[in-house]
Amino acid sequence: MISGFFIFNQKGEVLITRLYRTDIKRSISEVFRIHVVSSSDVRSPIVTLGSTSFLHVRHNNIYVLAVTKNNANAALIFEFLYKFISISRSYFGKLDEESVKNNFVLIYELIDEILDFG
Repeated sequence: MISGFFIFNQKGEVLITRLYRTDIKRSISEVFRIHVVSSSDVRSPIVTLGSTSFLHVRHNNIYVLAVTKNNANAALIFEFLYKFISISRSYFGKLDEESVKNNFVLIYELIDEILDFG
């Protein structure tokens, strides 16, 4: 399904990274930062650069991002992203940069439970 999961702040700094496949590297986050976060004219939540698709949701002051190189089901990925936001809001009350930084260990555990074991 997805090759990687990232959470960025509004400046483009990576707050959370989880790579699931070896077809992408952590440096792919720089591509997203340059082409989406730094650019003001991106209107679509799906950006395809080369063979890599970036599916993102902006919530408060963060970007929740899934990256894939496969022909994945976009609706399923967006459902996962919105469910992740919903679950995080249930745990932390709100999902913003501060709550991500204060609860990063729990976020990693939630991501692992949802994607790997859920």
